[in-house]
Amino acid sequence: MWHSFHALYHVYSHALKHPVQTLLLFVSSLLLSGGVKAEQDSAYDDYQIKAVYIYRFASFVRWPQAPDHQIQYCAYGADNISQTLHQLILNDLTANKRLVFHYIDNLSQAAQCELVYISPSQFPIRHDIPKLSGVLTISSYPDFIDYGGMIELRTDKRRIRPIIALDIIKQANMAISSQLLRISIIKNSLTISQQRDLDLPTKEQPLIPRGRYAPLDQ
Repeated sequence: MWHSFHALYHVYSHALKHPVQTLLLFVSSLLLSGGVKAEQDSAYDDYQIKAVYIYRFASFVRWPQAPDHQIQYCAYGADNISQTLHQLILNDLTANKRLVFHYIDNLSQAAQCELVYISPSQFPIRHDIPKLSGVLTISSYPDFIDYGGMIELRTDKRRIRPIIALDIIKQANMAISSQLLRISIIKNSLTISQQRDLDLPTKEQPLIPRGRYAPLDQ
């Protein structure tokens, strides 16, 4: 059972020799326990928390790709979020080289990625946000969903909430765990109950959870 937010923070705050791992454990506990309200009291910066959210999103998605496929994290534009995300992946000693990070020069390269973080510095974007099967697009740019993006990480009064476009994600042959939906804002016509139906694999188009990640809703 998860400890309370304050107990977890007290324990992790002593792990000063491993600041990146401490950040990952701290924010992951918030995401998994739904304790997003406590972020406003954390000792971490907004960009650090958003980087961990992006890193952990892969755990809450059913992908159409095979389970032995590498998870490619891509960043379009360099900023504090992408740099922190890169550091998190480099420091993940349990990934067995299954997590890969690289920058892309333009959005036409998004097809080689599973998760694409688009830096706000790249807006206004000259090209459409890609809508590709098995490619999750994420940004913290305001109203990213209105540009055709899938997940916007929005900060409101020092509280970070994922804004999720379920329609677009469904069209890209992915499904989001109800555990993540519970702490998110849904920005289109699909309800959480309808999305739960999408979480179930079908014979026509199986949605396969990624290799080392825990099954959805654990």
